[in-house]
Amino acid sequence: MKVKKFSASNNQEVMMKVRNELGPDAIIIHQRKIKPKGLLGFLKKPMIEVVAAKEDEKPIRPLMANNENESVEKIFKMTVDNMKNDKVEKTTIDKEVDEIKGMLTTVISKINKQELPDLIKTIENQEISKLFHVLKEQEVDEILIEEILQKCISIQKNNAEEEHQNELIKREITKIINKYIIAYKRNANSKIMVFMGPTGVGKTTTIAKLAAHYALNEGKTVGLISADTYRIAAVEQLKTYSDILNIPLEVIYNPSEIHYAVNQLNDRDIIMVDTAGRSHKNESQILELKKLLNEIDEKETYLVISCTCKSNDIKEIISTYSFINNYNIILTKIDEATTFGTIINIAKETKKPICYLTTGQSVPDDIEKTNVDKIVSLLMKEAKQ
Repeated sequence: MKVKKFSASNNQEVMMKVRNELGPDAIIIHQRKIKPKGLLGFLKKPMIEVVAAKEDEKPIRPLMANNENESVEKIFKMTVDNMKNDKVEKTTIDKEVDEIKGMLTTVISKINKQELPDLIKTIENQEISKLFHVLKEQEVDEILIEEILQKCISIQKNNAEEEHQNELIKREITKIINKYIIAYKRNANSKIMVFMGPTGVGKTTTIAKLAAHYALNEGKTVGLISADTYRIAAVEQLKTYSDILNIPLEVIYNPSEIHYAVNQLNDRDIIMVDTAGRSHKNESQILELKKLLNEIDEKETYLVISCTCKSNDIKEIISTYSFINNYNIILTKIDEATTFGTIINIAKETKKPICYLTTGQSVPDDIEKTNVDKIVSLLMKEAKQ
């Protein structure tokens, strides 16, 4: 296998370099943006860097998997040699060594298992090729990417006019994403809304935004309960919002006190409960949350997740809260996120409604109901913040 690194000022140019040197069957192992070198590099636009590989002409033996480590070492040495030939600095090689080795292991494993989708190699349309790389950069689930590409390739074959193609492609992507986004409708019979999630995802600020929305925009009477007595700042923050909005606040210190607090706010249309931020890896904290939820009969629960969380952490969070049968999801910090595949991945994984997205710190403005067109725009990097 021949492995080489390419760089250029844009996606189209770097892919042309890969195609010219390694041919149309080249496999893209890694793609990222890099800053140009030199004293004034920070003033220039980022470059696109791609690590690509091409399989040897002779077929890979079925037993190759038995010698996988040996093959990786051999290819890894070839990669480093290629880098040296291209005069890549030693410090850069040292930083990328482990990353490239891991990528090559994955690629060889996929080749052995024939897991690399053949359709990726058949893409000739530059726009569809670009879409593939955008979706990969956005960390969209691989199965979902393949589903989208299948539709796009079908459109490409059946529609000659490029302008018409692009319109159809965007429409099909919207349809596919819409299939996984479950519509949210609040249960009017459940006046208690319980908010839960890890520490630092913005639960308290989100509650303030929704409390302001219901009080100011819908004319509802709202009451607040803080069960987050682990952090003094959380109670004080909610107290500040309750004073500004003229909304009553009750503070509880153990799960059994929830009944008294709810009774005190029983004349309110909506009661919002702010629970303590829980580490999804701390079993005792999750157990305490379970106790609190068991004390409340009629309720709607909301799992708050930050879009800035890593994909693996999000999977763990979803797994930790799987003991709850019915809940809604609020995704926060959209304005701070760099990838947005998280949104559709969570919807696909949980099969739960994603009811709100938060887009900043401003109360009550920076929260909006989930909109499929907005998600498509974020994924396609067309959203105007």
